[in-house]
Amino acid sequence: MVLRLAFAVLGCTAAPAHAGLPRDEALAPYAVLARTPESRALVAQARAVMERHWDAQATPDTGAVVVWPGAPVAVYVSLVDGRTTRSCVGRAGTSFATLSGAIQALALEALASDRRRAPVRYEELERLRVVISFGGEGEAITDPMLVDPAREGFSIATPRGMVVFLPGEVRTVSWALREARRIGVLEGAAAIATYRRFPVVVLAEPEARAAAREGLDDAR
Repeated sequence: MVLRLAFAVLGCTAAPAHAGLPRDEALAPYAVLARTPESRALVAQARAVMERHWDAQATPDTGAVVVWPGAPVAVYVSLVDGRTTRSCVGRAGTSFATLSGAIQALALEALASDRRRAPVRYEELERLRVVISFGGEGEAITDPMLVDPAREGFSIATPRGMVVFLPGEVRTVSWALREARRIGVLEGAAAIATYRRFPVVVLAEPEARAAAREGLDDAR
């Protein structure tokens, strides 16, 4: 069975394109989006959906619909605690009619569908930072050691499933290979897997929000 893609990300506002990767024109509209008010609206929509998950009486309105700025690409929604990824899931953008629809669906999935981690608890959500990432097509590679995990996305696929790591989750490729083995995607020799590296554009809540939350907790 193919595993639901499990992802993680540590990012701020945009992950720089790696110099060794070919230019990905599909991501260009998303780089533009990251500099517009719509990017903040998308992040706010993701948080609103998560906050309403535990409130059956909440109004489902999450604001204006944001359309795809270009051809749909892979989308990931993460929750980050400081420099640690708490949860992250993603899917191909073609699965959704609008970008808002993709973000809202994945925001709900991020609460409980990351197979590498336990479900997110209600009391955790306030301190977690919402991060949205868009992944380009990138390129297939035969040697995973060619990946720069600090600056580019990295996928490992086998007949057992797939796992994707976004920029900053892993410090070394060796760790990523061990993690792929731990969750059952990679078994035996690493040479049997298919590897891909790809550029990423990231939208995120400001770090100042998390810092303010920590300061409030310390004052209590």
